Amino acid sequence: MNSLTERTGWVPRPLDAELTDYLPQPLTAEARVGWLTADGAVRLSGSGHARYILEKLTAGFAHYHPEVRFAIELKGTPTAMAFAINDKAMLSVMGREITPMESVPWRKQRGAEPLAVRVACAALDTRQHLATSLAVYVHHSSPLARISLSQLARIFTAGHPAGDFNRWGQLGLTGEWADRRIVPLTTQQFSGFGSYMQKHHFGGRALSADCEYLVGTDRLLARLEQEPSAICVAAIGRETALLRALPLAADDSGPWLSGTVPEMTAGEYALGRYLWFYPATRYGGGLDALQREFLRFTLSRQGQQMIASQPDGYLPLSAADARAERLKLDLAEGA
Repeated sequence: MNSLTERTGWVPRPLDAELTDYLPQPLTAEARVGWLTADGAVRLSGSGHARYILEKLTAGFAHYHPEVRFAIELKGTPTAMAFAINDKAMLSVMGREITPMESVPWRKQRGAEPLAVRVACAALDTRQHLATSLAVYVHHSSPLARISLSQLARIFTAGHPAGDFNRWGQLGLTGEWADRRIVPLTTQQFSGFGSYMQKHHFGGRALSADCEYLVGTDRLLARLEQEPSAICVAAIGRETALLRALPLAADDSGPWLSGTVPEMTAGEYALGRYLWFYPATRYGGGLDALQREFLRFTLSRQGQQMIASQPDGYLPLSAADARAERLKLDLAEGA
């Protein structure tokens, strides 16, 4: 048992045995000048919560390619797309997908859709301010036992084809809860979180007129503690004496999952999310050799082992997910 395990009880995340080894390929000197710092280091940008894994990945990559030096300049998510769009970083890292509004200047400047590469599953712990997967929360006094994403969409949006939900009785609750109004708590529709829910779970429909809007997990959960009739989607792992997370399924037939590490890495949990790399592609969508090699390394067994080494951090991808992301690189190579 190593000292970290002895101190914290944390055990490094297991890797999928089918992840493939990194086989280094020769690099050609084609890195664009805009990526480079004044002393010739390759700039990486994006969200500060990814510093640990970027430091590990760049050091690991330099073992195979010692001629490459990196400068990790993480100015935050609001600047991530600007750096990549304007060739000021080889890639930008974000804990969410690019929003529709951010995609517009990308297409104009780069002549193609952004290349979004999943490099890790989101974290299950919010103490380090990492990007996390999500959970559905209710007040501890609520008798609701579980919920599906299809039911959730009928609560939070207007005009669902199967009808909207605004009373707890529509979810099967009885007695004093049957006619009690549901209070949906959410962020704005066009925030990073809101865009994710719209794209993947809400079918692009307008949010319900019953929604109350707050900014961020802390405020959502604080409001939920005050309102027993409310429900919200927020960062996973935030249950308290007053709040509980509901078992979740993609549809009403189940299975009902709680968001364990195996469920996340297998892609089974319905609100599991990812950490994303957005490389500054050539005009028209192609990748440079350095971008391609760094991404290949990140998606290899060696790269995923470095991601898995962060205590209570991001989770490694499954071999199937890593293969899917490598296919994106192969397709981009011919762009």
